[in-house]
Amino acid sequence: MNFRKHIISLLCISVIVLGLHSCKSKRQMIAAAPVEEKVDVDLFTDILDNQFNFKTFSSKLNLNLSSGTKSLSSKASLRIVKDKAIQLSIQPLFGVEMLRVYADRDSLVLLDRMNKRYVKESIEDVKRVYPVGFDFKTLQSLLTNQVFVSGQTDVIYSDYKKFSTGLVSDMHYLLRSVDKESGIEYSFTIDGNDRIALTCLTEPKDNYSMNWKYDDFVMEARKAFPRKMDVALASTKRRVNVGLEFSGITLDEDFDLQVSVPGSYTRAAISDIVKILTNN
Repeated sequence: MNFRKHIISLLCISVIVLGLHSCKSKRQMIAAAPVEEKVDVDLFTDILDNQFNFKTFSSKLNLNLSSGTKSLSSKASLRIVKDKAIQLSIQPLFGVEMLRVYADRDSLVLLDRMNKRYVKESIEDVKRVYPVGFDFKTLQSLLTNQVFVSGQTDVIYSDYKKFSTGLVSDMHYLLRSVDKESGIEYSFTIDGNDRIALTCLTEPKDNYSMNWKYDDFVMEARKAFPRKMDVALASTKRRVNVGLEFSGITLDEDFDLQVSVPGSYTRAAISDIVKILTNN
């Protein structure tokens, strides 16, 4: 399977199954601030030191997805055990689950409750199809406003050397890098409070892109977290937009995440479920 012809499907499923839109928090938003002039190592250190920290994360969610003339809205719930597992339950009506998504370091599982189908793939198989590095760490980082380095499970202070850094305005720095295996470019726009304001992935040859914007930062456990996210996916044939908001965030509760596939379900491909959710 050709990666460059299918990266948008992976990005779609990542956003679809983990996209959100819910009631606004009454907490006061943190105001934007102009950037301070910093050397590269100091900027990267401040970004890592100011990232959102948690052991477990749970939140009430809704999903708002639009692609062409098709749109989808749904309530949902998201749970994360840091560096171990992510689970999203999409519940469009009366709390009845339509789709469950589970991801850990080794596998990706989707349960299509309406059609009694499932997708189960190893992360290694997914990465062979999508060499940009679809992995648990990247998915977790996108959902929690964190920096990632393609192909790595952890980010350390010395990783600043893997990015080119520049001042793009009096409000933002830009960190850019390239995935060596796929040639996909990825970047982080950093605001004056050392937070990620925008994450971008671009496949320039075939004109695929993802822009994941963060906004409406509020304090959670003494660290800033964006309660609003706007995601735009684009290819030459399709555009997908997702509006995201979080509410009712709870941190560091004691829980575990596991998934089991009912014996009556039939196996499907990721592309089959993407077609149902995004086909015009």
